[in-house]
Amino acid sequence: QPFAVDDKGVVRNTVPLSANESRRHVISVVAKDCGGRESSPVLVTISVLPRCITSWTDVSTSMTYIPGTGPQPVFPQAKFQLCSTNVCKPTKLETSLTLHTDHVGVGCDRDTYTLDSQRKMCGASLAAVDLLPVAT
Repeated sequence: QPFAVDDKGVVRNTVPLSANESRRHVISVVAKDCGGRESSPVLVTISVLPRCITSWTDVSTSMTYIPGTGPQPVFPQAKFQLCSTNVCKPTKLETSLTLHTDHVGVGCDRDTYTLDSQRKMCGASLAAVDLLPVAT
């Protein structure tokens, strides 16, 4: 077995474990007191969980928006791979997104134009709402 028990009773693995090789190990542990008397054997089950790797897939690094075409999904194919829900159950996911343009001051950026101007010149939706304070 790839395990060792120290004199304080702590069980440690002696080699790296892989859930692909074995998901469960059962070891028999016997305790000894100061006088050398042994306890009855106790079976200890050690579960090996798969490595948890989270990642994003199918996230494009750029997109082209044509004014007047209406709302466009930013990442229509994006997927977030979580660990198996048997391993851990996520209760919350937060992420942030930063958008930038290569033509600040030339295009339809918020700092240069009012929302009305963005609607006229840039095709901003009538449903758009300016949530930020007006730049001064």
